Amino acid sequence: MDEQTRYEAVSSRDARFDGEFFFAVETTGIYCRPSCPAVTPKRKNVRFYPTAAAAQTNGFRACRRCRPDAVPGSAEWNVRADVVGRAMRMIGDGVVDREGVPGLAHRLGYSSRQVQRQLNAELGAGPVALARAQRAHT
Repeated sequence: MDEQTRYEAVSSRDARFDGEFFFAVETTGIYCRPSCPAVTPKRKNVRFYPTAAAAQTNGFRACRRCRPDAVPGSAEWNVRADVVGRAMRMIGDGVVDREGVPGLAHRLGYSSRQVQRQLNAELGAGPVALARAQRAHT
């Protein structure tokens, strides 16, 4: 795979290339996965590496948004899905009914707004709507 193809994968945030290669941005000193949601860097500032270890060896640190140093399938690899999964288990257990959205957010370690945003992004509904649906289902 040539560098132009790799850069196109980075600019389109194509998750199919995660693990195939990593890219580092010279101006920031950070390396990422191709699907990183951060702003796409200029082509002249990008370097490609076959592994995360190679990028670290060359002095780059891992991105805190896409966690390229995490193991695929682990909770660190897809933080949003992990938080949403934990939130759904808590909603099913009745946390929102007893403590409200602030109680759910506190248990998850996030703000109420962030929990609302993550649930909407992953599931298309907020915690109150999900709790109502859970009650209606049972």
